[in-house]
Amino acid sequence: SYFENPSGVSLSADRREQVVEIARRWSKNHRICILEDAAYRELQYDGPTLPSVWSFDKTRDTVIYTQTFSKSFSPGVRVGYGIVPRDLVSPICDRKGNEDFGSANLNQHLMAQVFESGLYYPHVETVRDSYRLKRDTMLQAAEKYFRDIPGVSWFQPHGGLYVWMTLPEGVPTGFQSPLFEQAVKIEEVMYVPGELCFAADPQRPETESRPQNHMRLSFGVQTPKGIDEGMKRLANAVRAIL
Repeated sequence: SYFENPSGVSLSADRREQVVEIARRWSKNHRICILEDAAYRELQYDGPTLPSVWSFDKTRDTVIYTQTFSKSFSPGVRVGYGIVPRDLVSPICDRKGNEDFGSANLNQHLMAQVFESGLYYPHVETVRDSYRLKRDTMLQAAEKYFRDIPGVSWFQPHGGLYVWMTLPEGVPTGFQSPLFEQAVKIEEVMYVPGELCFAADPQRPETESRPQNHMRLSFGVQTPKGIDEGMKRLANAVRAIL
């Protein structure tokens, strides 16, 4: 619901309320629950602050709110939490126990100590500042290296870890495309083909069932200097195949 992977888009406040209303309206013969994934909520760098989908569930029986510390605190801490309707607590715990035998005790105790000592929010602010600089660097590099390439556009996210870029129609970005080969083998830069982020239509040919001209760019790991260099190389690859 916040800066989703891969597009970086957040659901508007109006749509959040409407989604809850729709779920409640159609929960007649079978109960409909909404799973809100708020993994990137605390990685907001600017823009309006949006209420959670859960906040519109006044009866607290429709929305399951989930969040993780692996994005906002540390990638290695695979611990999160959920706010769920009371009658779903037991079946969800049973299912999780059957799937992975429960989350690691060490990580749970680590996060408990972090909260008790008051270290969580100062650290999140540090992480957020670092990612904000990287986000800004990628957007500035996109403007610097891609603005003169016709048909190229990108979404400017207010948070999260990704920038979604669109190339001209007819320029595929998939693993077998000339662009991917040029980028990886010649320019030594990597991206995620956007087609992987769409569901395929089994009734249509592969090249028609999913959009082919998008890519997901991540600024989470690289340094600002590396991001600028990577965007430069990616732009070189795009120019080479146009």
